[in-house]
Amino acid sequence: MRTPSRATRSPERAASTRRRRPWALSCAQDKAHVYRKFEEAAPDHPEAQLALKWIGELYAIDERAEGVLDKRAELRRTESTAVIATRKTWLWQQAVLKTLSIGNAAAYVVANWDRLRRFLRDARIPLDNNATERGIRGPVVGRKNHYGSKSKRGTEVASVFYSLLETAKLRNVDPARYLRDAALADARGEVLLPGDLPR
Repeated sequence: MRTPSRATRSPERAASTRRRRPWALSCAQDKAHVYRKFEEAAPDHPEAQLALKWIGELYAIDERAEGVLDKRAELRRTESTAVIATRKTWLWQQAVLKTLSIGNAAAYVVANWDRLRRFLRDARIPLDNNATERGIRGPVVGRKNHYGSKSKRGTEVASVFYSLLETAKLRNVDPARYLRDAALADARGEVLLPGDLPR
């Protein structure tokens, strides 16, 4: 599949791509990172178990959606929002204890509050980034094998392929099928992402 840079794409094709796919990126915070911080604080501060229980409740609520996006969105809008609201005051109180590990954990939550709450508005956002971290384990473990790229451009192309293939697997789309369909779409001057294919 050809991967033309923005500089080599024709203005007409670039404009067409922008019309088809108005991308917007926003950052959401990983709940697993929050969990680890309070877990580390728990031996010295038993009250940190309250935060661990709170995070566990969010996962339990998501599990009840059974992978159905609309159901997850409704559960997050109602139950998950309520769980977070009940913990906000406690978190702010702990965050002032800056010399204690529980204070540092709470301060991390306070500093990232908006990003930690972003999952409430978008059911597609996972509670943690564990799947992505598992997905990049192969490239990280075998990084010495990738020195053969020999150029910055080669490395960039490899990173694009890794991102696309891992996204396909995450969405239960066969990677080989995705590559074939993406190549055919590229020949037509179209951009095809894994999310554009039915599972």
